[in-house]
Amino acid sequence: MQIDKKSLQTMTFKERLYIVNNIYVVYPRFKEILSAINDCRHFSDLKDEPECLFLKGATGAGKTTLIKSYEKDYPRKETPEGTVVPILSVTIPSPATVKSVVSKLLWELGDPAYERGTISTQTIRLIGLMKDCGVSLVFLDEFQHFIDRDSAKVLKTVSDWLKDLILDTKVPMVLIGLPEAETVFQFNPQLSRRFANRHNLSPFEWSVDAGKEFRTFLHAVESQLPLLEPSDLASEEMALRFYYASDGIVAYVMKLVRYGAHLALKQGQEKLDLNVLAIAFDKYVKADKPTKHNPFLTDEFLGDSQENMTFFKPNQVGATNSRIKPKKKTKKASDVLHK
Repeated sequence: MQIDKKSLQTMTFKERLYIVNNIYVVYPRFKEILSAINDCRHFSDLKDEPECLFLKGATGAGKTTLIKSYEKDYPRKETPEGTVVPILSVTIPSPATVKSVVSKLLWELGDPAYERGTISTQTIRLIGLMKDCGVSLVFLDEFQHFIDRDSAKVLKTVSDWLKDLILDTKVPMVLIGLPEAETVFQFNPQLSRRFANRHNLSPFEWSVDAGKEFRTFLHAVESQLPLLEPSDLASEEMALRFYYASDGIVAYVMKLVRYGAHLALKQGQEKLDLNVLAIAFDKYVKADKPTKHNPFLTDEFLGDSQENMTFFKPNQVGATNSRIKPKKKTKKASDVLHK
């Protein structure tokens, strides 16, 4: 949703900061996965077995954000007949066991005795409560916590339990986790078959489309910034700096944007410039990427590796080891993206 620039002039610092912290962009791959989840939910009504899905992705790729955005459209409700929970969503605790998961699912549904009983009796209560609460989709996030146990017995137990729960409830399930979470399917071919619908929420890759998707994302982010002046985040030069800083990972991009915007607003600035972004990089990204140069401060990152040189072209960024001064006016995002 684009910001009405005129209304910004009457907003307080806190109101603008709230907008910054709630920027939400549905880019094509994100939208594709949301659509696939929705299909699972609706197709399951027409099949004997529910349609399930497995979503994997690196840390910071946006998996949890995706789940929360889907949940918002189907909030729980209190009715005269009881609580309705269309989407049952839990994060798998660590260390993970079947009992810890079934207990958390029962707790989320409001069972006062969620920890009591054997796994069998708890599962029976869970099946009944899911039916009573009208659960039509289950999200299990951080599924790799089972892999962390590094036990074939644990993985076999959980895969059998999941398979039986799906069959008994006939409710579609979405498993979310790091790529290694896919290992669990090796222990149960029947479970693997039920999660044949698999998606990967990977970081943006500049080399695939010369940065087009990444720049489109930055353009969408900037359209929601509560700032009066253009920051030109999607310009080729700025996008290259963001890409190097974030490795194409959404979480790092948003850290840079959010802290940069916070700092700009505190200083009375109306755009994200290299100064505030350089500070944001040092404060919120550098610790995770200690070998990287600050791409908003110098151009030394151009020579970091041959891999980086495949998408950073020397003639696009001035060769200087001091703070960057653009030699020519950068293009606006709209000019670049809508040729």
